[in-house]
Amino acid sequence: MGIFDFLRKTAHELGGVPEDEIRPESTTKELNLDMFDREELVLDAEEQYDVFLNDPKFETLDDLAKLIDVA
Repeated sequence: MGIFDFLRKTAHELGGVPEDEIRPESTTKELNLDMFDREELVLDAEEQYDVFLNDPKFETLDDLAKLIDVA
């Protein structure tokens, strides 16, 4: 499973937006993710990909995927 696919699945579980409506350019606001959901998304990604993201700044899932990719 690619990074974006993992993020899409997790964002769906957290925000309830159907997976087929989630795009790389989807913002956390569009995905109904509050600050706690954003933190959960980051923590799940850190665990899945064995990385540490120190206070990541991101607006879209693609932004977060890129941060994970270079970590």
